[in-house]
Amino acid sequence: MPAIQLARLKIQISELLTFFDSPPDFIRELHEIYEFYADRTRRPGQSGKPKPLIQTYNVPRQVMRRLYSDIANFVVDDPGSGIELADRLWEDRWFECKLLAINILGFLPLKHYDQVVARLSKWGRTINEDALIDALLQDGAIKIRREMPDDFQILVEEWLSISDSSLQKLGLRAIPTLVQNQKFDNLPVFYRLLAPLLRESSTTLEIDLLKAIRALGYRSPQETTYFLKQNIIAPHKSGTAVIVRKCIDVFPIEMQAQLRELLRERMRVDT
Repeated sequence: MPAIQLARLKIQISELLTFFDSPPDFIRELHEIYEFYADRTRRPGQSGKPKPLIQTYNVPRQVMRRLYSDIANFVVDDPGSGIELADRLWEDRWFECKLLAINILGFLPLKHYDQVVARLSKWGRTINEDALIDALLQDGAIKIRREMPDDFQILVEEWLSISDSSLQKLGLRAIPTLVQNQKFDNLPVFYRLLAPLLRESSTTLEIDLLKAIRALGYRSPQETTYFLKQNIIAPHKSGTAVIVRKCIDVFPIEMQAQLRELLRERMRVDT
């Protein structure tokens, strides 16, 4: 990988953006830039992050940030071409191309809300790469989350309500982002939607369900403890107790004791 010279990078991206309204040419030139800055020395998992499930150039963040920054105004000025380019980039098999597609979604003006939401759901159904799912929610949905929080909440509710594990996963991954915002106070809606998922405790959703419940526990320990108690008492599969035990450390000591005692009582009843 050559040293990053900002002047040269600026010229490369400027030339790339002349093809903004011609996706095939843009993607061809984009791959040349990615190839130029590809880090072939970095081994999968070396940074502590899981190995990507799809091909990656390991392009430095500095290059990607500059690309995002320079393309943003083009997307705002010509949203139609931006949407077309994002769709073509998403079809590409390389990790960095999909990341750029996601960031283009986040640059689109809010009047294109319907197009953005359609792609959040469509793309969310087709990926198993955690880094891309997180980017989809963080970067692709950034304007909706910040400027239309009520609409984003409704969207998350829809994902959680649909009997599609890939969309449920997307909804679960969105919950921590929502509840960490102190201005968001409609926690009961998520307790209601999480209850059936917790009682079924599908192994495919266990990790994301655990993260969602832990986020709720940090935000509102008392409400979340009550939620867990209700689900321990209710009929449930064995995985429910596993999830409760894995999130107990989030709560104050007295609430931990209450949950452990209730789990023991339920175990005696079940045996």
